[in-house]
Amino acid sequence: MDNRERNEGLELKSFLGKLSPRDKIYNELETNKIIDNVIGFIPASDCSDSSILLVNLAVAIAQKGFNTCILDANVFYPRVYKLLDCEANAAGKGLIRICRSDKVDIKDVINETRYKNLYLLSPSPSDPMEDYFDFQMDDVDRVINSLKEAFDFVLIDIPNIPPLEFCVSSIKNCNVGFFIWGERIDCPQNTNRLLEFIGSLGIGVSKLMNVIMNNLYGIKYDKTIIEDMKLKLIAEFPFVSGAIDLSLEGRVYITDSLIINKKYKESMNLLVNLLTKQ
Repeated sequence: MDNRERNEGLELKSFLGKLSPRDKIYNELETNKIIDNVIGFIPASDCSDSSILLVNLAVAIAQKGFNTCILDANVFYPRVYKLLDCEANAAGKGLIRICRSDKVDIKDVINETRYKNLYLLSPSPSDPMEDYFDFQMDDVDRVINSLKEAFDFVLIDIPNIPPLEFCVSSIKNCNVGFFIWGERIDCPQNTNRLLEFIGSLGIGVSKLMNVIMNNLYGIKYDKTIIEDMKLKLIAEFPFVSGAIDLSLEGRVYITDSLIINKKYKESMNLLVNLLTKQ
């Protein structure tokens, strides 16, 4: 590592604050890069509320002391900033700014949140949709790689829009991906179609063969379809009205609710421990 890289690393750590537990582990191994820290979440249907689940997971990971960044790749309909009660970026700011130029410092486009160790890179809801058709895969790859090097964990809210570069690049660059299912008949079909499309591009799909069930009402949904599709069921989250209610206020259920559903908390702890290897 040359002096310039060392200075940049020190500057970034100053921006993020103290070293996180994972930084300390990897510093002992004399490396500044974590291999498996980019995690993608893909909704398999509109009812899955994947963004709400992702935000709760990100806060839970950040509470463990890990510097965590959410990348909202839903460039047409950004919503994570609302779930975290962050001020919306002005047109031309945030994600689109760093996609347009490799001269932009990542620190200048990252938004802090009210939650310690949690940051957000978001599109602006004021950006014209057509502006996002101008970007190539390399532009999005560069942004994700910058986040990967800067944070302990990068959680990407991936839109299920297969032809979009922000969808494909996010999937290509994530180390592990989760499809978020609800108890709906279209979830298996939507998952299969996206896997087939991604595979046709020569991108490995083995990292995407994971399912998280969310908003479970206890309907007699045949979950054996998951195993039949050679997928793996990782966690199950019950429907909790409080999680939806708080999201409308820009608050996060897992930390802002006075009472946490036991099953929801157990599933969240399982997922956090799996991802952080604790």
